[in-house]
Amino acid sequence: MLVRMLAVFTLLAASLAPCAHAADWSYRVRPTDNIWDLSRRYLRPGVSWQQLQAYNKVADPYHLPPGMRLLVPIAWLRVQPAKATVVAVLGDAHARLDAQGQPENVGTGMELGMGAHITTGPGASLTLQFADGSRVLMESDSELTLDRLSAYGRTGMVDTRLRLQHGRVVNDVTHVDGAAHFSVQTPNSISSVRGTHFRVGTDGDARAQTEVLGGRVDVGGQRRHVLVRTGTGVVVGAGQPPGKPRTLLAAPVLHCPQQPINRVAYAFGWDALSGAEHYRVQVAPDQRFEALLMNRVVDAQGATLPDLPDGSYALRVHGIDAQQLEGQDAACAITVAAHPQPPLVMEPQPGSKVRDTRPRFRWTESTEAASYAWQLAGDADFREVLGDEPTLTGDSVRAPKTLPYGHYWWRIATRDRNGKLGPYSDPMPFELVAEPPPPTMNAPQHAGRNMDFGWQAGLPGQRYQVQMSRDADFAHPVLDETVAQPSLQIPKPAHGTWFLRVRAIESDGYANAWSPVQKLKLPCIACRIAIGGGGAALLWLLL
Repeated sequence: MLVRMLAVFTLLAASLAPCAHAADWSYRVRPTDNIWDLSRRYLRPGVSWQQLQAYNKVADPYHLPPGMRLLVPIAWLRVQPAKATVVAVLGDAHARLDAQGQPENVGTGMELGMGAHITTGPGASLTLQFADGSRVLMESDSELTLDRLSAYGRTGMVDTRLRLQHGRVVNDVTHVDGAAHFSVQTPNSISSVRGTHFRVGTDGDARAQTEVLGGRVDVGGQRRHVLVRTGTGVVVGAGQPPGKPRTLLAAPVLHCPQQPINRVAYAFGWDALSGAEHYRVQVAPDQRFEALLMNRVVDAQGATLPDLPDGSYALRVHGIDAQQLEGQDAACAITVAAHPQPPLVMEPQPGSKVRDTRPRFRWTESTEAASYAWQLAGDADFREVLGDEPTLTGDSVRAPKTLPYGHYWWRIATRDRNGKLGPYSDPMPFELVAEPPPPTMNAPQHAGRNMDFGWQAGLPGQRYQVQMSRDADFAHPVLDETVAQPSLQIPKPAHGTWFLRVRAIESDGYANAWSPVQKLKLPCIACRIAIGGGGAALLWLLL
C-alpha cells in the first residue's frame, strides 16, 4: 500500500512541476487576466489550471497580480500546425503540397503547410513568411521542403524546420525566447538558431556552407557542432564535420549612382575586394529583397543592370572567397528613369561631318511614341540652344536656320502616349564643314586593249566612285566602281558616245558632289577601214 501511495505521489509531483532541465515559457500577467482564461488559451488538453496554479505557487487564483511572471513548462503548451505564406515571388516557381500531390504554380498569398516541397527555376525567387514573422528568401535553382511547421498556441513561439536539397536561402529569423526553434538542414549539415540573419547554400551532396550576417548559428554535422558568430561562415564537406569558422569577406565599396539612371543596360561597379574570386550581384524591387529581379555571379568588378521599368530599386553586392563563402553585403537604393527610351539615330551620326548648312536630322520612329523632343546646341551642355522643338511628330526635322561652319551637338527624346517625356539621348557631336570641290578628271588615255582614267587626288582616307554611262543622266550606268586610288583602268569600251563622272567619298561614308560630266566619243575603226578602202586604222579621238 505504501509503495502504491509513493508511486501516486511521484506521478502527481511530476504533473505539478517540470523536470529541472525542462524549459519554461514566461508570461507577464495583464490587469484583466485570470488563470482560467490563460489555461484555456495556452495549455494543451489534459493540463488543468490547477497544475498551472501549483507550478507557480499561486495562493489566490482569483487574484493574479498584474506584472507577475507565470512560468509554463514547454511540454504543457498547446501545439498546433502552422502555415508559411508566400509574400513575394518572381519567375518560375512550383510547390507540391504533399508527397503525392502534383506541382502547382506558386503565387503571392499562397499558404503552404508542413510537408510542402518548393522549387525555383532559373532566374526565379520567392520569400516565405512563417507564423512568427521569420522570413526565408529562396534564390534561383533551389529546392526546399517544409519538414515541420508548428506553433505553440498564441505564445509567438514556433518550431520551423526546413530541408534544403540544393540551392541557396537567406534567412531572417525573429528572435523569441523559450522553445522557439528554426533550422535549415542540408545533405551535409544542419544550422539551428532562435533569432538571427544568415544564409545557407548547398550544391547537393558535395558541400554546404552557412554564412552568419547577424546573431549566432549552431552548425552541426557528423556529430560535431560549431558556433558560428556574426561575420563568419563555415563549410561542411560531404561526410565531414563542420570546419573551423572563417571570417567573411568585408562588404565591397559599391559605386552607387547618385542621380536617376536614364539609360537601359546601365553599367555600375565597385572596388576590387582582396580575397574575392567572384561577386554576387542582386537587384530587388525594394530593400526588403523579397524577390530578386537580378541574381548573378560575376568575376569582374562590375555588372550591367537589366532593363527595368522606371521606379525605385535596391541593389546589393558581396564577394565570394575561394571556399565559396559569400561575404558581407554592400547595398544602396537606385532610381531608374529611363523610359521611354530615345529613338535610334539615323543622321547625322555622332562624330560625322555635315555639308548642308541647314542640315536635316533623322531618327527611327517608335510605335509607342506620341511625339519627340529635339534640341540643337553649340555646346555639349546645351547652354547655347540653337534649335528646340518640344513636340515633333514624324522622323526628321531641319535646322531652323542656316548654320555657320563649326562644331554642334544635337539630342532627341521620346514622349509616350501618356505624355511622359523620357530622357534625352547623349549629346551627339557633328561638324559642319564646307563642301570640297569635286575632283577634276584628266583626259582618258588608251593603253593597248585598255583605257586609263585619272583625276585629281583628294584628302587622305577618301575613296572615289566612278560612273560611265551611255546616257547623260546616268540612269543606267554601265560602269559603277569605287576605288581607293585616283585612277581606274578598264578594258577598252565599244565605239560610240560615252559619259563619265567621278566623286569623292569621305571616310565616314559621305558622298561629295559629282564632277562635271565628260563626254567621250570612241570611233568605229572597222567602219573607217571599210569606207577608206582598207586605209590605216585611225587614232582614238577624245572630245
